Amino acid sequence: MKSDLFFTFLFAQLSALNAFAPTPKTFNSLTSPIVSTSLSMASSTITEGNGGGVVVTGAAGGVGFAYAGEFMDRGYDVVICDVKDCSIAAKALTARHPNGRVFHTKCDVSDAKSVEKLGEFAKKNLGTIGYWINNAGINGGRRALMDVPMNTVELVVKVNLLGVLLGTKVAMDIMKDQVR
Repeated sequence: MKSDLFFTFLFAQLSALNAFAPTPKTFNSLTSPIVSTSLSMASSTITEGNGGGVVVTGAAGGVGFAYAGEFMDRGYDVVICDVKDCSIAAKALTARHPNGRVFHTKCDVSDAKSVEKLGEFAKKNLGTIGYWINNAGINGGRRALMDVPMNTVELVVKVNLLGVLLGTKVAMDIMKDQVR
């Protein structure tokens, strides 16, 4: 469990460092080495749904949506959240992945109170939480850092770094009191 949290944290750090890098025209998030490694690592180490529920931040689309679907295919119940309404994503996950249930809520991972509410929501709906994936992240518009306004730099750091730390703190507080 500790190594899972470490790798999630490490992935977020690498993503934060890359947030301002200009994007080559051929960039494809599905073939990115970091994303591919992370997805294949998750697929190879996650067992069938017997280890509690799963929380995935930033899951209204993209990689977070894919993570939620993979867990549901393995029989896990999943809580998804995003800064925007993710009810459409929850309906799509339910239709495509009938082996698990999905619960959804809004959460701004850069806000401590919002992440604490996510933790309460997850405990209420999942009971035991086996995995917490700090997936939410933003980029600075894929431009040179000197072209990025200060408020955007601040927002990227709040979401990509502070959001991971807040999510990890809430997850650890919940998981330390669980039987497993």
